[in-house]
Amino acid sequence: MLTASLVIGGVLLLAMIAAAGYALVSLPKGARVPLHAGAPEHSVWLPKPAGLSVWLAVGALACGGLASLTASRVAAGWATSMRVTLLPAVMCVALAAELAAIISARRLAETAPPESRHRAGDGGPNRPPRGASAAPPRS
Repeated sequence: MLTASLVIGGVLLLAMIAAAGYALVSLPKGARVPLHAGAPEHSVWLPKPAGLSVWLAVGALACGGLASLTASRVAAGWATSMRVTLLPAVMCVALAAELAAIISARRLAETAPPESRHRAGDGGPNRPPRGASAAPPRS
């Protein structure tokens, strides 16, 4: 049963890699990807390659760390349900957060006026202006 948990965690990590690859190809050049720090107003907007790399690093570290923890002797005394569900649950949350960041980046890229995408000195293309909310407008 623990093996199935590890396999599911690996599959979810592969899904994160696939989502990042898709975003790398499909997001416009110069797009910025948010790294969520709680509320949308506190997100850090990184350039597309850096943002996607950070999300993959978070997923890989979570997967590797939790896989080694749940398979170790440290977790031998834990309830089986905890050992089996911990890794897939955390990886689902990491995948959902990465997908939300990609969706936010796409929405911001689509709603940003063309002149702001190429304006120099504002921190990069499709980055929200200073003082403005980082969240894209709701439709």
